[in-house]
Amino acid sequence: MKKQNRLLLHTIRQMNLGAVISGLGFLLYLGAAALEWTAAADVLALLFTAVSLYVFVSIAAGRRLDKKSVSYNLLWGQASLTLLLCMCAVLTLRERLV
Repeated sequence: MKKQNRLLLHTIRQMNLGAVISGLGFLLYLGAAALEWTAAADVLALLFTAVSLYVFVSIAAGRRLDKKSVSYNLLWGQASLTLLLCMCAVLTLRERLV
């Protein structure tokens, strides 16, 4: 029997909600960046990158345990959203540290 991690999201509903929250965070980041609120955009990018990474790890672990219930659409959609947010966070950190 495989050991489950209690820190990760377990149900499909939790995973879907996490993906929606990550998407809303990306939209908030885009809105703050478009309005040139740089401090808010930087904080949003870093915060929602962490959230998105957490959700992606949860979905990947759930997919490994139960391939039938966790779809590829959810996995790859969250992966692409995580990649977008990570790129925004890297650029934010690069701009702030240089």
